[in-house]
Amino acid sequence: MLKMSWITSIRPELTVNSSGVLRCCVTLLFCIAAARCEAQPLPGEAFEQIVRAGTQPVVKLFGAGVGTLDSYGSAVLISSQGHAVTVWNHLVNTGYLTAVVSDGRRFSVKVLGTSLQHDLAVLKLEGSEDDVFPFVDWKTFAQADAGTPVLAFSNMFHVAAGNEPVSVVHGVVACRTVLNAGLGRWQFPVKSPVYLLDAITNNSGAAGGLLTTLDGQPLGLLGREIRHRETGMWVNYAVPWKTLQPVIAPLLEGRIVQSSDEGDDNRKMVSDLRLTSDFGLTLVPAVLPKTPAYIDRVIPESPAAVAGLLRGDLVLLVNDDVIQSVEDLRASLAAFRKGQTITIVLSRDGSLKTVSLRIP
Repeated sequence: MLKMSWITSIRPELTVNSSGVLRCCVTLLFCIAAARCEAQPLPGEAFEQIVRAGTQPVVKLFGAGVGTLDSYGSAVLISSQGHAVTVWNHLVNTGYLTAVVSDGRRFSVKVLGTSLQHDLAVLKLEGSEDDVFPFVDWKTFAQADAGTPVLAFSNMFHVAAGNEPVSVVHGVVACRTVLNAGLGRWQFPVKSPVYLLDAITNNSGAAGGLLTTLDGQPLGLLGREIRHRETGMWVNYAVPWKTLQPVIAPLLEGRIVQSSDEGDDNRKMVSDLRLTSDFGLTLVPAVLPKTPAYIDRVIPESPAAVAGLLRGDLVLLVNDDVIQSVEDLRASLAAFRKGQTITIVLSRDGSLKTVSLRIP
């Protein structure tokens, strides 16, 4: 288990906007200089032990790739019984996950719960009672300031498939700020401050990896590949354990986490009438906060029927939109008009299928 302690001296948080990005970058130059001057390098053997310990709780996730999205990712073990956390993404949604731990053992994975507001999924590796896993203690956490040297552990670019160690990237915390970012129509949902990193950590497969201090204290969960909304630049970030801690406990117990963000309620949704008239389908009722986007009925000779959609299909991707719920699908379809063609990736009978639907 990684040893953790508290860092109680925290500077005021920074905010990022059109001018704030520049201020953050200028501040970063001084922070990096200070960190390089003040940080004492660890002895070689001690540093090797920290790196070795940091790679142990990082899990290599493998699932179904969706469209241009990768079929691999990362997760962090949080209990000796095989509980783990990762980013809530398409791998989690497909439902066909395999986890490979540091010693090469492979396990099927069960999704215990998700929280859209925290962009978090809690998993369980389905092993035997005799299986024991190295883990990060999620009940305690470290915090970092601008200029803090950090290490990022993840299975970026599918560097490890068995007992090979995952990758390690060294960098610096640039600042701690609320992040306005996303990819395509997807908007980053976490409203509390995250760590922006001066390091290229958020590559393919890195989402769900572990961020630690230079001496091995866990700081947060590595995020997705996303762009800043105002600058268009790719963002490297991690969500602090302090943000994730309150939601992990209820998800481990199987309880639903209610979102306090009302943003989804204000999205434009396609009406039931338009679903049937323009697309020729209906969806299962949204009985849960995040009901999966299953098709309930396809009207004969409709655009949906011509495209080959069937009752029971689970929609995963609409063009560049990752679909995580019935609400997501309704919001995505609301953006299309007559004459347009939509590419839909769906799950059917355990396999992925891509169809094209044209709105007449």
